[in-house]
Amino acid sequence: MSSVRLHYLNHASLLVEVGGLRMLFDPWLEGTAFSGGWGLRYDNPEARNIAATATHLWISHWHSDHLHAATLAKLAQVNPNMVVLANVSANFSMVERIASFGFRNIRPIGERETLELNGETTCCRYPTAGIDNMLHIASGSWSILNYNDCNLPAKAMQSFRKHMGPIDLLFTNYNHAGKLFDDDDDETRKSQLIDVLDLTVDTLDATRVVPFASSHYYRAEDSVDQNASMLDFDDLECLARDDERYVVLRIGDQATFDAPASALVDARQPLLTQQELEVHDYGPPVPWDELLEDVSVRSKALHGQFLHMGKLAVPDLIVRVSDHDRNLRLSLGKEAREAGAGDNAHIEAHSQAMRIWLARRFGDDTFVAGAHFGIIDPDTSVIERWALVTLLEASHLDPQSCLQYLGARDGRRFLWNRREEILATLLGRRVKAGRMRI
Repeated sequence: MSSVRLHYLNHASLLVEVGGLRMLFDPWLEGTAFSGGWGLRYDNPEARNIAATATHLWISHWHSDHLHAATLAKLAQVNPNMVVLANVSANFSMVERIASFGFRNIRPIGERETLELNGETTCCRYPTAGIDNMLHIASGSWSILNYNDCNLPAKAMQSFRKHMGPIDLLFTNYNHAGKLFDDDDDETRKSQLIDVLDLTVDTLDATRVVPFASSHYYRAEDSVDQNASMLDFDDLECLARDDERYVVLRIGDQATFDAPASALVDARQPLLTQQELEVHDYGPPVPWDELLEDVSVRSKALHGQFLHMGKLAVPDLIVRVSDHDRNLRLSLGKEAREAGAGDNAHIEAHSQAMRIWLARRFGDDTFVAGAHFGIIDPDTSVIERWALVTLLEASHLDPQSCLQYLGARDGRRFLWNRREEILATLLGRRVKAGRMRI
């Protein structure tokens, strides 16, 4: 059995040496993500040079902590000929975006498509939700799964596990990654994160697990308090002392697996220290009339994509626009307008954050995952419904898009490729934005 070597570069970025190739995942190595909503907890000065040695690159999904434009542009300057696996689905294609950075050797990879990477190594991409994906690598007798940010119900995970067979190495995230809609205390949240991680590991039943993709922090002023409830490497090492399946790598560490049960960790010396945590500056306000115009366009578009029935399930949302000190009323299908003096706000946000959410492509994920808002009303059902409908529409999973999928062969395959997830989600009634579904 040949060995596998891992280089943990930062956040969700691993370089995996297996079967004669060097596969790089999701390099976010500098700057911020989600329009300033997230920062990197660590700066790894060696990461850029190591990443540039990759023979292959795979970007799991569109989120900017995975598809990070500044990092990818610099990588393409140094190594434009690495093979980039570009995800292609009925609702999007990464090919043009990847090419825009300057990469020359792009191989499209469809949903559930197996690609031969060299004589002994193949990979298969499995889609989840609208934009997330996992990648299964088979090399010799090795079975490696990059599960990343996938958020699947346990029943769906069990189906994938049966399809893939035994998993030797599992890479999975472990921290929350977006606005939290509950009011649990920090220790309760940490305990819940450990429970979800354990359940994920138990369900996928991997021999060894490398937790990763969670070395971020929240920069939006309304959400910096969430940083205190995130797991750190010390927490993971406590977990690993009682469970030998876990192999904990800190940023900059390397590990060699001569066999699935055998891991030799080469810890970086000296250990990297956390960067100073910064708070995001949104800059000047968006003029009030411009803000109303921008968000009105999206509200009307949402109404159409939900077949003009969205108002039955989505109440009006009142937003306290903090930099204007005014309340904004959002109604599906109607012009945005200033709320009445007696209307209580559900959330608060800067006008620039509101423009990001409702007037920028993929702004929905940026707003929710980047945690660019604060919660005022303890009853979060209204903002959760707005988050859900905007996220579904942005991912082309709204009712109008789904009807179009049903009418086309590629569209029906798109839905069929998500059959395990759709069935488990509907049967388990786990259709909520920002919630773990396991």
